[in-house]
Amino acid sequence: MRCREFQRHWRDTVIFENYNQLVSHGCRQGREMALDILGYCLKQVNAREATKRFVKLNGNLLQVGERTFDLARIRHIYVVGSGKATFPLAVALEEILADRITAGFISVKDGQITTHLSRIKVVEAAHPYPDRRSYEAALEITAIAQMAGEADLVFCLMSGGVSALSVLPVEGVSVEDKIETNDLLVNSGAEIKEIMTVRRHLSQIKGGRLAEKIFPATAIALTVSDVIGDPMEWNTDWTHPDSSTIAEAIAVLKKYGLWGKLSTAVQDYLTDPSPDKETPKKLDESKIYNLMVVKTRQLSKAAATRAKELGLRPLILTSLLQGESREVGRTLASIAMEAKRSNHPLKPPCVIIASGETMVRINEPVSGKGGRNQELAAGAALDLIPEEEIVICSLGTDGTDGPTEYAGGIVDGSTMIRAQKNNIDIYRHLSEHDILAALKKTDDAIKTKVTETNVCDISLCVVL
Repeated sequence: MRCREFQRHWRDTVIFENYNQLVSHGCRQGREMALDILGYCLKQVNAREATKRFVKLNGNLLQVGERTFDLARIRHIYVVGSGKATFPLAVALEEILADRITAGFISVKDGQITTHLSRIKVVEAAHPYPDRRSYEAALEITAIAQMAGEADLVFCLMSGGVSALSVLPVEGVSVEDKIETNDLLVNSGAEIKEIMTVRRHLSQIKGGRLAEKIFPATAIALTVSDVIGDPMEWNTDWTHPDSSTIAEAIAVLKKYGLWGKLSTAVQDYLTDPSPDKETPKKLDESKIYNLMVVKTRQLSKAAATRAKELGLRPLILTSLLQGESREVGRTLASIAMEAKRSNHPLKPPCVIIASGETMVRINEPVSGKGGRNQELAAGAALDLIPEEEIVICSLGTDGTDGPTEYAGGIVDGSTMIRAQKNNIDIYRHLSEHDILAALKKTDDAIKTKVTETNVCDISLCVVL
């Protein structure tokens, strides 16, 4: 009864659009618990509420984290931003500062605008593959940054997706060149820091270059971390000095066999290094304040807290989850089955928690749709059996997994049986990177409403 009482509470504010469908089959209690924990986690890392905890206004005194700004001495306040969790950050700032904001502009992913903002202009752009709107957004962001003077404040709102949603290539490299390079990197299997290393050296705003345009104004960066380990540098890409070099960017491209696939313009730019091409390695710290309002580690901690309330023993296996998605799924399934059969690494009922960011390597063009969380869940389903009450789910906290409108997947031992009854070949769908079609047919694809956050992914193994 205790679990059901908690579940009824979460149904009142449920964020899953297809909740009833997801819990209508298989190990229903395990599915309810898994979704309950995920819903709780999303609430704990909500970007709008987090911003209100860190940014407060008392008369003319603006408290941002550990710093205080006297607005009586500030001429203008500007807001610029880009990313999948940027909209809730902007909503919070408008609620706090209202008409004290002089002007603002942010770019978000298609479908993320949920209300009207009066002081900050909001446009939608493409993700994970940028388009011309991403370029136009970057031009507007740059224009506002360059308007700011010495007595001004510029809020820079950043989160995962900033690189795709605002693209301003270096001189000599076209927008099409930059888009093509981005596509190659995203599908190569490269880690996110490697991808960002290349992006920085082909951008006029990344790697601290936007901060240079904002000077002599003061930049206040608010970020929602989606990078494993919560490093400030990789989460505040516009306003943090860059530790990477052009040589490292070239090494990444060659490591994944991409160098020969690049446009001539990109190759020429990177192989003709000069001091002015290198990103800034030092910035005036007195003019920059970088603040992380949501950290990835909050996700796994929240999952453990909720699990205990549901009567499950929690184990945070890792907050640094990486690797090929489907193989990671099979590994998590093996750990869950070990717990079921031998009480190791912990005794059921329990939940094994892993957060981070896995990847999908695509070697050839594909026509299907899917995402890393869906592939992780499907990979786990390959090894689960109905007799063992195990549910495994994986979720992209921004509410979208890869280029799809679904957030992830949830599976158990019944998934493969239902797939076979409907002539669905999970192995083939995985090999063709078309796993969404399969999970939709088995009613195992998770769809959420707007989550108002974007930290890393989270995977759960509920063992009853």
